[in-house]
Amino acid sequence: MAENRPLSHYLYLLFLSGVWGMSFLFLKMIAPTIPPITIAAARITIGAIVIAIYVLSKGEKLPSHKSIWLKGSVIGLIGVGAPFVLISWAMLYINSGTGAICMSVIPLMVFIMAHFNDEKMSLLGFCGIISGICGVLVLFYDSLNIAQDNDNMAILALIAMMAASFGYAFSNILIRRHVKTEPIHTSFVMLATASAALWPLAFIFEQPLAIEYNNFEIISLLYLGILPTGITTMVLVVFTQKAGSIFVSYNTYLIPIFGVFAGYFFLDEVLKGTTFLSILFIAGGIYISQIKTSKLIK
Repeated sequence: MAENRPLSHYLYLLFLSGVWGMSFLFLKMIAPTIPPITIAAARITIGAIVIAIYVLSKGEKLPSHKSIWLKGSVIGLIGVGAPFVLISWAMLYINSGTGAICMSVIPLMVFIMAHFNDEKMSLLGFCGIISGICGVLVLFYDSLNIAQDNDNMAILALIAMMAASFGYAFSNILIRRHVKTEPIHTSFVMLATASAALWPLAFIFEQPLAIEYNNFEIISLLYLGILPTGITTMVLVVFTQKAGSIFVSYNTYLIPIFGVFAGYFFLDEVLKGTTFLSILFIAGGIYISQIKTSKLIK
């Protein structure tokens, strides 16, 4: 009864979810010692280099067309630069699992935005999103520590995560609507523009060259730049064109699962039995969202 999608769509979904879910673990571990703009600028720069190497290795030239730079710059600032800074800062005040959970509001934002564009959500699709959100709420119940911490900064961190989620969702729609050709080139422009915008801010406010980076911090920045930024940005742009922004946004229902378990195994963050209940809600929501109403009627 599920929509007849190729297996590759679901494998892409798992890849994006796993890589991004693990990124919160690395962000949490380096946030206390590396300032947020520097983290964002470094990982974006590394990601841009990864894409540039890929493009040049294929014998192609880096993009020079004005329309690609115009569209890519807007998407890069909204969907890469600003969210990366907000998330890096938020990791100072909330745990990695909670950060990953916050990304799960993206499908609802995408649904609302996409509904007024060229992608209409069915009633079953909406029910699937509600199921996914229920799973996220269960995770929030166990993972959110604001009440016990009584920390206003944690509340501000959650607001920052919601703002980052909005940026991701809006850029998702922009990619689907405006990036019709040369998606990899657009990915490079997105990262290059965000990098160029963030480094001056980093030098003004954080003095990144004065920081003494240890080996783990260097490895973490390389991981964040190569996988969650460089490679997944290329995958995201191509995948969104192939599968649609609503389906792609379902990866954010899986990110909390990877994020919460990573925090549990590596940072001793609390993992309770209700986490498994949330997994049922989330997995069920993704399945329900892919059911075609016409097939049910038959």
